[in-house]
Amino acid sequence: MHGLAGKETAITTTGVALPYPVRVNPYLNDSYAESEAWARSMGMLSRNHRGSEGIWTLERFRRIAIPDLAAKIAPDAEPADLLLIDQALVWIFAYDDYFTSAHKQVRDREGGWEYARRLCDFIGPDPGLSVPEPRDPVERGLVDLWPRLATGRSSYWRREFTRAIHDFIIGAALELENICDDRVPDLIHFVKLRRQTFAGGTGACFAAMSTRAEIPERIRDTEVVASLLDAFIDVMALGNEAVSYDMEINDEGEVNNLMLVLQDLAGDTGDGLGEAHRIATRLIVDRVEYFNHSVEIKLPQLATDIGLSADELAQMRAWIRGAESYLSGLYDWYDSTARYKGGVQGA
Repeated sequence: MHGLAGKETAITTTGVALPYPVRVNPYLNDSYAESEAWARSMGMLSRNHRGSEGIWTLERFRRIAIPDLAAKIAPDAEPADLLLIDQALVWIFAYDDYFTSAHKQVRDREGGWEYARRLCDFIGPDPGLSVPEPRDPVERGLVDLWPRLATGRSSYWRREFTRAIHDFIIGAALELENICDDRVPDLIHFVKLRRQTFAGGTGACFAAMSTRAEIPERIRDTEVVASLLDAFIDVMALGNEAVSYDMEINDEGEVNNLMLVLQDLAGDTGDGLGEAHRIATRLIVDRVEYFNHSVEIKLPQLATDIGLSADELAQMRAWIRGAESYLSGLYDWYDSTARYKGGVQGA
């Protein structure tokens, strides 16, 4: 197992150019102030540099550029949906950063599990469910966000978003187990865990919000769609590993990072971080190619086999365009955000 001290500095971009155009939602400028106001109203912003309240300083929050991310992954969303996507992303980052500081960095295994299990009670497919009284900005944010986000969505959308958030919440506690055990996960374990901890399933839901189209019901439970969604999530999640390496390994004491996993797998036979980055890039390219193959070959064949209607085909194609925009927008944001650069993580 690799020790964590003295790790190399990772390449700070994904090194992958996706074959989809980057588009930016025209309502981006309108979302900056509203995004900040919501984070402040939920108690996520500290009053000062050393404030005990909040999760981020205002400067740090602005440098993360969450409205930019929302506008790039959902270029076709209407203003109201764009704002909801932005707030959902704010919440996702808030939970990630709060759990890291409150439980991961102090190796609080018991407290982390207690917090994660409690937080799952705040979201379910029924947006009108009774929830505990929120105690902190993360809980308060989810209580405020979920009923507004879920209103008017299909039962399928609510179920899938709930599942993705539950996986995300519990995934952080599973990562905490590896940290407490000083265990770098093996590659197979890591890929499965990363699909959870990236909240990857929310990407399919955000693509549906942006395009106002869902995957047709008749093909949702097929192996073709399941494997396509796995590839979609893998492209999202694995692209984050190189850009977040320095922050996670050197600043946060994390062990759940693909670059570290690949170095651990290679042992003394590898040439360090450079080789890990090359392998990670190859994995991402392979997953992009599989996603494209599914879109171009597997999905049309499935649609023909079961006789999808013209309306169903239009829905499927619209969702695919949304998924492609999500990936290209996410990768563009990886290369532009200051979230993973030095100095941003200071509270």
